[in-house]
Amino acid sequence: MAFVAGKNAVLKLDNSSGSLVDLSAYLTDVSVSLDTATAETTSFGDSDTEVMVTLGSGSVSATGLFDATLLAHLGAVRGQAASLSYEFYPAGTTSGLPKINGECVLTAIGPAASVGGAEGLNFSLDCTGAHTIGTA
Repeated sequence: MAFVAGKNAVLKLDNSSGSLVDLSAYLTDVSVSLDTATAETTSFGDSDTEVMVTLGSGSVSATGLFDATLLAHLGAVRGQAASLSYEFYPAGTTSGLPKINGECVLTAIGPAASVGGAEGLNFSLDCTGAHTIGTA
């Protein structure tokens, strides 16, 4: 099994013109969650719970260092009606490495500061439609 360093991860997100922009230089943590909802289908006489798959959903959360360029990028797409494309490469963009991509909307931006620490910027995306898990 080959493990990889997180330092090579890449997150790209559409700008207000619909062009993917690499935001990795600003980020320190990215998490993608692809979820599948279920509905219980257990009926009288069953001995165990039974479920069926219903809808898929997903979200992306990112934490980074505050930068005016990153804040401007996110501010320009905040509230945009059209969905944003995203691409996440957990191990880097070299051909053959894993890639997760889809469409999303920006749901939160959170600049943060603390005495004695670097200013931070967090943001969250809710995904819409299907996701693709493939390779770069």
